[in-house]
Amino acid sequence: MESQQANELLPVRLNAEPSIFRGCSLSELMLLVTVGGIALVPGSVIVCGLFGYLMMGVGIGLLLVIAWVVIGATVLQKLKRGRPLGYYQLRLRLWLEDLHLLRSSFIRQSRVWDVGRRLKWKVR
Repeated sequence: MESQQANELLPVRLNAEPSIFRGCSLSELMLLVTVGGIALVPGSVIVCGLFGYLMMGVGIGLLLVIAWVVIGATVLQKLKRGRPLGYYQLRLRLWLEDLHLLRSSFIRQSRVWDVGRRLKWKVR
């Protein structure tokens, strides 16, 4: 009886990353932090440096990164709602392919495809 109860407690999706914050996994959050840190902190340092407040730019940049993560996680949460695993990654790759920024390996055309293998019979 105990083994049946133990099996019922196992998670349904063992291969999926657990969600940590607003439905985002650790890798998605780290990507949001990295993109925000690379773009927002130097930008705010430059803008505040022009006004003579260089160190204030670092603090403002870090606050912008936190806001970026919260807003980005909310957007990702809405994109992922009710969709299968990896849906928005696939949509992103297809969008980048449409912009000719990424070469995708997906077949997006309907046509007759041939493997290209032929048997050559020799008639004597």
